[in-house]
Amino acid sequence: MSITRRRSSFRKSRFVLAAVAYQPGPPSVFKIEEASFPEIKPDEIILKVGACGVSYRDVVERNGTYRRDVSFPSIMGIEIAGTVAVIGDQISRFSIGDRVCTKAFSSCGQCRYCRTGRETTCRQRRVVRGGYAEYVAVAEDAAVLLPDQIPFESACVLGPGAGVALNAVRDTAHVEIGETVLVTGATGGVGVPAVQLARHAGATVYAVTRSEDKRQALLDIGAHHVIVQRNGENYGKSLRAELGGEGVDVVIDTVGSRAFQAAFDALAPHGRYCFVGELTGEEININPARIFFKRAALLGVGSVSRVQLEDTVALATQGIIQPQIAKVLPLTRIAEAHRLVESASEMGRIVVKPDTEYAQGETE
Repeated sequence: MSITRRRSSFRKSRFVLAAVAYQPGPPSVFKIEEASFPEIKPDEIILKVGACGVSYRDVVERNGTYRRDVSFPSIMGIEIAGTVAVIGDQISRFSIGDRVCTKAFSSCGQCRYCRTGRETTCRQRRVVRGGYAEYVAVAEDAAVLLPDQIPFESACVLGPGAGVALNAVRDTAHVEIGETVLVTGATGGVGVPAVQLARHAGATVYAVTRSEDKRQALLDIGAHHVIVQRNGENYGKSLRAELGGEGVDVVIDTVGSRAFQAAFDALAPHGRYCFVGELTGEEININPARIFFKRAALLGVGSVSRVQLEDTVALATQGIIQPQIAKVLPLTRIAEAHRLVESASEMGRIVVKPDTEYAQGETE
């Protein structure tokens, strides 16, 4: 069947159901309403959304903390998995009906960063957003194929979640067999796969959580030791003492400012501290002498490249990465989903799916 014929077999509705935020604010700012069916560019595909993860990145976009490339009104949602429904004129990698998941942005492929393997820093990158809807347009570069055995509910968190963890553990920290790794925010969407990947790399893994109730779950996914941090206590010096006065070789920090002091105190001489997330926007203070006396390397972890996402899908297919999905909610309960993510009460990702009773669109 020709591409032209496949395209013509798709008959789209003029509108799609979406969760729209018209200004920053609390979860109640979302309005469930009909939005225009997405326009498509020649290098884009339109996905019928199968599932969309609700990340803390979505939360800080919605509440106004994160402002880069954010404008209102907005249909949020960067962790997307679905089925290709429409393809643009320049598409060569996908066909109608393909199952895919996405990363958080597309890159130009031509700038000095893209041409030197640093596409996550592309100055012309285009943000992927719009998963809180029945259909979304994304650039071809931002999507990778999915095998049938990975359900959309798990696949949607492989990009900005597990893919970023792979970037941190393997490609930024270069974790090696026999090292010791500390993961903050270990029950979150990046923390969980970071624990799994560090364990698989042969490291001894210390996982940090604020909830005693999540201790066993962290042990079950691969943590060797669990630190329950209560009331912001500084566990760093006691952990360093426990490790013979040395400390951990690597910190994978998915929390940011509020986790920094204790985690940096736990870091060993010549340790690598990887900043993966920033949940509050607060400043941190540190005497530079603490950095050079430790010979510490402070490393910023970008998003996930397409190659890293492809590797993440392969690792998930092998069962090395096992996404932890806490709850799957209908899109109409997006405000509840955001409240759950903000409360950090659940182990793993909260996922939303378009409500089936509102399904509209494709007809073969």
